[in-house]
Amino acid sequence: MTSRVALVTGAGRNVGQGIAVALAEAGYRVAVNDLDDQRAKQTVELISGSGGTAVSAPFDVTDPEAVASAVAKVHQELGPIDVVVNNAGIAEGGMAGPFLDSTPSDWHTHIGINMIGAANVLHAALPGMVERGWGRIIQISSGASSVGLNIGVSFYGGSKAGIEGFLRHLSREVGPSGVTVNSLALGLMDNVGTDIPTMKELLAGIPVGRLGKPSDVGGAVLWLCSEPGAWVTGQTIHINGGSVNGR
Repeated sequence: MTSRVALVTGAGRNVGQGIAVALAEAGYRVAVNDLDDQRAKQTVELISGSGGTAVSAPFDVTDPEAVASAVAKVHQELGPIDVVVNNAGIAEGGMAGPFLDSTPSDWHTHIGINMIGAANVLHAALPGMVERGWGRIIQISSGASSVGLNIGVSFYGGSKAGIEGFLRHLSREVGPSGVTVNSLALGLMDNVGTDIPTMKELLAGIPVGRLGKPSDVGGAVLWLCSEPGAWVTGQTIHINGGSVNGR
């Protein structure tokens, strides 16, 4: 159990919600971010109903002023932020399609959310962690960052690879201040639905024979936040049931 404070972006549903719930169950006071305030409040109610402590923190990660204002508000309501889990982003299926059919607007959207949005949150929350001498940064990424896939996710995968590269450099900057920085690259999760036509083939490519669950990711986040995980930084850890062997 802990009395630390965690901010989880994109935590109104799916993986983000699972991470927020896992942190709350471990004793963290959780700021639940989502672009949709109602989704954020649903996660807060879920945590509160189980005896945890959480507040809603709706903001758009691509708006640096909104991010800074929200981080200051979380500090007032819960205390200084010790853990940031950057989960907000565009899902693989959100803008899938061949690169030649895409537009610069599509590229900017991926980079703006998956990279710049994550950087906005870190720029607001990191100074306090460095000053206090303890912090955990965890980026939710994707196996598409490490392998080429012919499924129309070139800029999605590229933006995830970009944020992973940025964080490896950042880990060297803030490591001496007691802050660790890691990415969790996820495989196929159970929010895709089990009734899609190619599900049988997709499952056949996962050695453990099932899709990922939010609790799988929540457990990994807790380990990285723990003292046993304190010597791990600058890494991309693949959580995918064995479907992708990371570099």
